[in-house]
Amino acid sequence: MLPTVGPNPYLESTAWQMLEDVAARFPQREAIVAADRHITYEAFVSESRRMARALLACGVGRDDKVAVWLPNRPAWLFVQQACAMVGAVLVALNTRYKAHELSYILGQSDATTLILTDHLGPIDFLETLGEVLPGLRDGEPGQLSLAGFPKVTRVIMDAEDPYPGCLRLSDVLEAGGEPEWERALQAARAATGPDDPWTILYTSGTTSFPKGAVISHRNAIPHGWYSGKVLQVTEADRVLHALPMSGTWGGLSVPLSTFAHGACLILMETFEPAVALHLIEREGVTIWNAVDAMVIGVLDHPDLARRKRGTLRTGGFGFTGGGRDGLFDDILHTLGVPQAYQPYGMTELNALSMLHALDESPESRAQSGAWAPEGLEVRVVDSATGQDMTVDRPGELWFRGPLVSRGYYKKPEETAEAFTADGWFKTGDLGVRDAEGRTFFKGRLREVLRISHFMVAPAEIEAYIMTYPKVSQAFVIGVPDPKMNEAAVAYVIPKPGESVTEADIVAYCKGKIASYKVPRHVRVVDDVPRTHGPHGDKVQKAKLREMFLAEGTS
Repeated sequence: MLPTVGPNPYLESTAWQMLEDVAARFPQREAIVAADRHITYEAFVSESRRMARALLACGVGRDDKVAVWLPNRPAWLFVQQACAMVGAVLVALNTRYKAHELSYILGQSDATTLILTDHLGPIDFLETLGEVLPGLRDGEPGQLSLAGFPKVTRVIMDAEDPYPGCLRLSDVLEAGGEPEWERALQAARAATGPDDPWTILYTSGTTSFPKGAVISHRNAIPHGWYSGKVLQVTEADRVLHALPMSGTWGGLSVPLSTFAHGACLILMETFEPAVALHLIEREGVTIWNAVDAMVIGVLDHPDLARRKRGTLRTGGFGFTGGGRDGLFDDILHTLGVPQAYQPYGMTELNALSMLHALDESPESRAQSGAWAPEGLEVRVVDSATGQDMTVDRPGELWFRGPLVSRGYYKKPEETAEAFTADGWFKTGDLGVRDAEGRTFFKGRLREVLRISHFMVAPAEIEAYIMTYPKVSQAFVIGVPDPKMNEAAVAYVIPKPGESVTEADIVAYCKGKIASYKVPRHVRVVDDVPRTHGPHGDKVQKAKLREMFLAEGTS
């Protein structure tokens, strides 16, 4: 069970109210470290208020949508808090978006303002922006009228150089320094409340355009404090943060659980294993949350042995990219994170919508899921009937409670499909509840194989195949079968320098897993199609299925 943590002080708080309360208690403690920049909680509040005045000065008002296309840098967090203060809604954009995604979300979200930078390593934001807003160069900064985007009236550039059609962030901040904007800010703050929409986070679906989940302060702020308390975050903790802020984990769960307890967030604009190891040593990092690709990069890096990591205590590690055999044990023992755990969550809920107690066994913490937090109900149901499944029988995970999004922005049909009339959110995830009352994630429901009369989670077969010494990753899909309804097909990526055959994999599985789980076909490949998401790349299993079925027609 999760520990009892006492009354939550932020049940009725907005984001800015929570931050200012923490800053009053820890004004000189470090809140943010970014490269060589160290920002105290007092300065964090000051910079956020300055950003809020700047937004008001350039015309941003209550309910305006402010799209943020920035990497993990302090300005992102200042804008997030500023939107909370003025009652605007932050629209989080993934830095890896190209013209296709950017065009869709800028239009669908009704964004009036876009805040971006010019470059991030090899990423040229301006090139992509030029494809989406070709008329920007000829527009009047701050008073834009752009074809196809009638609501986008201002583009603000967080860069030193001026760009045609864009306002410079430094100039906007200077304009907000007039006394009238402090008065306007006081009025705007007084009108905000915990049920106001605060951010729109877009899902990273692999089969359709993303949907924008509307998140209020009440959805996020109380749980930031609660999850941090369960995970034993204190003002002494230092949290390494490279997860993109455009997702619920990187933009809400990690920052809020850090700031609600006066801890320090150490930002990485881009993830590099050598830099991560350097920061863990230099900053005395105690908490690191990461996806599997990041962890594998660190574990395989030649600097691992020489860098000090003894301060690491805990962190959530999501295996979004398929992981590899023994990875969780490597996190515990090789990397040295003794209280590591696998989180469970999603955009419409929270990245930490089910939590582990840190004193649970490693076997439990290695699984995604466990206990629902206070106030959140979870059910495992038959997706066809809505009836609850019995212990150890898999079904769809449904959630109801204050963490649950109010729905998808301007998507009434999709909202009605995903949310029941009495408030349950249907995740589309497969889960199971054990005899102790814990609930664990087993896979995506639409990916579950129905072989004969058995429901089989692909992850179960994938995990076994990845114990084969020459296999790096495995991905299993289902294809039609005249006798068994469906049959398993495995796409296998060998380890570098290794050679694997279909016969090798089939022989390895036979007699070791149930006969109906043994892959009917195996394809050995160099890589698989993936969708770029804020928390790592997701494998496009629908595309794998198309590829396999196309073999029969070629």
